[in-house]
Amino acid sequence: MKKQQIPAKFDIRLRVFCEDPAFGKGIAQLMRLVAQKGSLSAAYKEMGMAASKAWKIVRRAEADLGFPLMESVSGGKSGGYSRLTPEGEDFLERYEKFQEEVTEAAR
Repeated sequence: MKKQQIPAKFDIRLRVFCEDPAFGKGIAQLMRLVAQKGSLSAAYKEMGMAASKAWKIVRRAEADLGFPLMESVSGGKSGGYSRLTPEGEDFLERYEKFQEEVTEAAR
């Protein structure tokens, strides 16, 4: 009887940090949603995350990395918004590309 080949599975946790492992899959997903929706509030709500947790992980990552990942303007007449800083956008793009390369190499 021939043994059936089952594809190998893998799980890779990719985190980038200087001292505290503060940047990984969760904050990358949050940032991607902020870039798409223009709102940190909409991003954390879609992820089922509390506002306090979202702000905590953003601030922790920014403190560890040494640069701002996003900027936010509170409501008012014209409404508020959140967007990635140029540094945050570049960092997220490089992180996602690195994640793709690592995943492809594991395959």
